[in-house]
Amino acid sequence: MKLIVKIFLISSLLVIAACSEAETISFESSEAIEVRNEPGTDDSIDLDEFEKEMEEMDSEFEDEIEDEIKKKMEEMDSDLMDSDEDAVEKMMKEYDAELEKMNEESELELEKMMEESESLDVELIEFFMAYDVPGIENILDLSWPREVEAMNGTITIDEKPERILTISTGHDEMIFGFANLNNIVGVTSFSQSPGGNIYELTKDMPTITSEIETIVAQNPDIVFADPYANANLMQSLVDLGITVVQTNLNNTNDGRINDILFAAYVLDELEGARMLINAIDSIVSYIYNTPINSDEYNVLSVTYYDAYWAAGEGSTEGSIIELAGFINSAAEEGVVSNNMITKESLITMMPHHIVIPQSVEWGGQDFYDTLMSDESFSSIPAVKNESVHMVNTSHFTTLSHFNILGAIDLLEILPGERMGLNEFEKPILKACYQCFGD
Repeated sequence: MKLIVKIFLISSLLVIAACSEAETISFESSEAIEVRNEPGTDDSIDLDEFEKEMEEMDSEFEDEIEDEIKKKMEEMDSDLMDSDEDAVEKMMKEYDAELEKMNEESELELEKMMEESESLDVELIEFFMAYDVPGIENILDLSWPREVEAMNGTITIDEKPERILTISTGHDEMIFGFANLNNIVGVTSFSQSPGGNIYELTKDMPTITSEIETIVAQNPDIVFADPYANANLMQSLVDLGITVVQTNLNNTNDGRINDILFAAYVLDELEGARMLINAIDSIVSYIYNTPINSDEYNVLSVTYYDAYWAAGEGSTEGSIIELAGFINSAAEEGVVSNNMITKESLITMMPHHIVIPQSVEWGGQDFYDTLMSDESFSSIPAVKNESVHMVNTSHFTTLSHFNILGAIDLLEILPGERMGLNEFEKPILKACYQCFGD
């Protein structure tokens, strides 16, 4: 009887060891496959060297197994001296249970690995491999937790966020574009302004303000903030255990795409991000293919509040002007960002066209009337040719992908013959592409 028990236990040990070896080999093989799939990796193998390494590994493994078996046999000899048949049977059942548990754990681990590798199809993988997003080490690594480098440091997201809100209108508009709206629990008051880009989707949602109580009341998993967010507010949210992700909001086309991919990776919404990015690309393509055929390309974006403000190099309005194929008059004169200019410099810029991204409520109409009636402005070509235009502030002053609609606005309101209109159909930019999961 003792001999039978010994044989059984030795067999069990060998099976367990074989499983361990198989798991090790499978894991190493998986890593090898990943390395061979990387571009530029030399996957050639020296067969003699490989065979030699395998023999050494086998020898080391056999020695370890032999020592382990010898140790177990000594323990069994000691135990069996004082054991009866019931104790032996109990021991056999324990070994069977342990072996079954190991098999189940191995199967679960294999299933998890398969799920992670298949979570993105080949088409999606090819799509996202074309982008190198700042702050994300590997956009194809969809495991949890995941880590990103944001403006407020290294952020770890433990699991997919289910309750999302932002304290930035630009983030509202961007995230609405690709996320499942069922997961968004509040929006900024500016996003709920009539005439806004996502007004119809946000008008009945809870309103978020700079007061921390309005944020905490929605019990968010994650909060997005722009570069201008109050640092004390963000720290207070972090102290309450709420994940805060502060990101830049770019006003270039490439920058906007990176902003979308960064937020989508954090929220695990990459499929929705691809739909939004494809829509943006189609609109940008339409803009490039339907330019205005004209020699009058200089455009000035200017407003008046307490002074004249021109949109220069690096400004959102300037990026819209350039995307539409025009020259930014303010940038040409050395103006950087949105900056004050004098009345005299406005006149000396001599723009062919002037756009006013200022609402009627904030004095835009009054400024327009002054430009058109003040004799001192009459020498400006834009005034002389009545090419002064009030434009949609929701397209020109927001910090999101809706800026590209400002470029289409320019092509449609500025004088001149549009080329390619008979060849290209005007695409539509939706406020959301997944909306409520449909």
